[in-house]
This record gives sequence, C-alpha cells and structure tokens, in this order.
Amino acid sequence: MSQPLQNKEQQSTSAALSAGLAPPRKPASFNFPARNSPQLAASTSIGRSRHKVALAPGHSPMDWARLKSSGEDLRGVHQLQRLTMEEVAKHNKRDDCWMVIYGKVYNVTRYMNFHPGGRGQLMRAAGKDGSKLFAETHSWVNVDMILDQCLVGFL
Repeated sequence: MSQPLQNKEQQSTSAALSAGLAPPRKPASFNFPARNSPQLAASTSIGRSRHKVALAPGHSPMDWARLKSSGEDLRGVHQLQRLTMEEVAKHNKRDDCWMVIYGKVYNVTRYMNFHPGGRGQLMRAAGKDGSKLFAETHSWVNVDMILDQCLVGFL
C-alpha cells in the first residue's frame, strides 16, 4: 500500500523531527508599521492618518540628497545667526519659508517640493516653531540629517 502524499510543510516538519531538530517555523506575516511602533502612534495621535503626496519627477529623497551635496546654497544666509521668533515670523511665505524645529531655524523654501507630505504641511509651521507638529507627525525622522544644509541659525 502506498502512503498518502504529504504537503511540503508536513514533509519539512517530519524531516526536522526525525533529524532531532525543531520543526521549521511558519513565516510570520508582517504589517508595517508595527502595531505599537512610533510611526503608527505618531500618525494616529493627532486624530488623523498621515497622507503623502505624489512628488514631481526629480523631487525624490535621493534627488534632495543630491541637491544637498551639490554645494548649492540652501540656507540663503552668509553665516549662522542667533534669531528671534520675530525674525523667523517674517519668513512665512512659500517662496521664503523658515521654521524652528527643536530650537534650530531652517530655511525650508527649497525643501518644499521634496517634502513627502507636500508644501501645505510645511506651510503649517511657516514662520513658526514647528517642533510640536514635527514630533506629532514624524518624531522618528532625523531632522538634522534631512535639513542640515538649510540651517540658518539658532533661536
């Protein structure tokens, strides 16, 4: 008499047990972000999910990295400065946009078209301290790495 055919999972489990090994584990299904991750907590903590926008060709994160390393002036100032909120507040337009994040002032004018959330999201903190909004939206992002070449000064 012939033995009934076994499926691959049963065969690998039988082979492992007969060799004295633990049976292979079934692959886990992964969801991203993880249930208790900072990404999920940040996106739901403000009562709405995050929405990304389609970026125009030439405005990917890699394109931004290339622009940052090109040597082009993204700061718009000759040297780093000590600034007041009154000075930052003057730069609150799409073509002249500064914001404060964690005590550092960034000129995000050139970054507008590269931001995954779109220009409108950056404009929410134009001329203001955007630290709280930044922390609520994407606290795991290293702002110093992304905007290092846009640093204007310190509050």
